[in-house]
Amino acid sequence: MDVKNIEKWASELDGVITMPDLKVVFGGQSEAALFKKLESAVKEKALIKAKRGIYALPGVALEIISARINPDSYISTWTVLASKTIIGSVPARRIQAVKIGRPRVYECETGIIEHLSISPGLYFGFETVNGIKFATAEKAFLDVCYFYYKGRRFSFDPESDVNTGGLKANVISGYLGKYDRRFVSFFRGIWEI
Repeated sequence: MDVKNIEKWASELDGVITMPDLKVVFGGQSEAALFKKLESAVKEKALIKAKRGIYALPGVALEIISARINPDSYISTWTVLASKTIIGSVPARRIQAVKIGRPRVYECETGIIEHLSISPGLYFGFETVNGIKFATAEKAFLDVCYFYYKGRRFSFDPESDVNTGGLKANVISGYLGKYDRRFVSFFRGIWEI
């Protein structure tokens, strides 16, 4: 197995390959031998190391890497709002996703992936597109508001820099029913939707 074979298999796996993938594809080799091949591919800049055990072709979208790191995470907050032009520009080469469990930040050559933590009761409001979960615009906005309520700061002002006119009030109202009363009061005190 050489670097070209690894690149070929990575491209067939949406540009991201993991040690378990390699074990399936090249089952006859030891983990140490596979690891050496991966490290060689990284040295030759054929792959980048996203995190331990997860490697990607250079230029693979951070959303794809995020989904391979944690398939249950969903892309949200300003990443979705900016893509829907509900807010202006955001930091380049950086995305935020939401998941249940401990928050984590992953840094690699491609950029920074931040996984924010949310309670199981608030894990909803996303759809899957090409195997990646994306929050609806309304849920992404509520995620921003919720994390803002919890003290997180963003590169934009959630109170003044969000074009809420493009959001569906009935969807937000339905989603708010899943949040605790204190957050709903906080939300209603700032945003009129």
